[in-house]
Amino acid sequence: MSIHTAYRWRQQMVWGMALIAAGCVLLLDRADIIDIDFNLMHFWRWWPWLLVISGITKIIPPTTPRYFLSGCWEIFFAGWWYVSFNHVWGLDFGDTWPALVVASGIGMLLRPVLDNAFPSIKEPK
Repeated sequence: MSIHTAYRWRQQMVWGMALIAAGCVLLLDRADIIDIDFNLMHFWRWWPWLLVISGITKIIPPTTPRYFLSGCWEIFFAGWWYVSFNHVWGLDFGDTWPALVVASGIGMLLRPVLDNAFPSIKEPK
């Protein structure tokens, strides 16, 4: 099985589990077992979790250095966006943008290290 095929299967499985979880939460809300406020403005704050799910699909083995770094970047970006948008710890976009520069540098440093850690895995074309 190729890395690309494994990635597509992982992606389908993780997104399928996310849909099952979302469906269960909605069913519990409709059955009045839990109470969820579906105000669209409150829901907007949680969209970075979609990036986290996407990032997780890329870092679950078997993976390539490119997929792994892309997944880590998506997870970091989602966390950065959530912290900045919701003013967690009193931080906003103006305070946290240097974290993006640091994360980009870390990604540049990690790529050669990961290429050596996964020498037998070929990048998909």
